[in-house]
Amino acid sequence: MDTVVPWNIRGFRSNFEELKLLLNRSQSAFVALQEWRLGEGQVPPRGYTLVLPQSGSPGGEAALLIRNGTRCSEIDLKTGLHAATISLEKTLTVYSLYLPPNSPVSKLSLAELFEQLPKPFFVLGDFNAHSPACGDSRRDGQGRMFEEFIAENDFIILNSGEQTFVHSAYHSTSAIDLAVASPSIAA
Repeated sequence: MDTVVPWNIRGFRSNFEELKLLLNRSQSAFVALQEWRLGEGQVPPRGYTLVLPQSGSPGGEAALLIRNGTRCSEIDLKTGLHAATISLEKTLTVYSLYLPPNSPVSKLSLAELFEQLPKPFFVLGDFNAHSPACGDSRRDGQGRMFEEFIAENDFIILNSGEQTFVHSAYHSTSAIDLAVASPSIAA
């Protein structure tokens, strides 16, 4: 299988050259993007198509960048969460998710979303949930809810425990960008 790349890019414009380098080096079939915000007149890198959520997600919160020629189809989900979803050759669902830091999400909202995902699946995204189970040094309410949700549903956190985010203003790190899988593909 091709490389799977999740990335909270925090704006296409400011990280476009790094994205092109990443795509050239990894030859990824897809990249799960969060906070992508395509600038006026900007287009995805050559050879890739941007798949947006069915809702249109006006702020550019979550999207999937798909290499042209990758066999996939979009999946229409009923959710208020910021996400983009595809099915790769009907054998794997890939979901890019962004949960804003100041808008807590309930277990019910996550459960409704995950129930709609065809299995097996990867959910890649910025969960903004601080939890030691994900490699973070602290736990907040969102992290506690996420831990319970994962345990209750037997999903697998794929993170290695390394920090995934560096806050430039505070010089602090956290592990809020996560990869979650259904049990059958976690290995």
